[in-house]
Amino acid sequence: MLSACLASPETRPARAADPIVETRTVREKVCPDEVAAPLPPRIATPAGAAIAASEEVLRWIGQRFAREEVLEKRLADARAGCGA
Repeated sequence: MLSACLASPETRPARAADPIVETRTVREKVCPDEVAAPLPPRIATPAGAAIAASEEVLRWIGQRFAREEVLEKRLADARAGCGA
């Protein structure tokens, strides 16, 4: 018999049980601050306001206003979707 086997204990030591790892996943809807923040107040058009500009400039201004409307609606939808 090998000398290492002679010195080893007759019975093997009990092996500790494998640790139990418990995981838990929690999903939570959270609104980013940018979505939850209130929109700045709309700026009222002054009485008698008139813009004298080329057709191209007026079209550009109209597109900017339309874009602002779309962005406001998207923010409102996002706010409603995350419960803010």
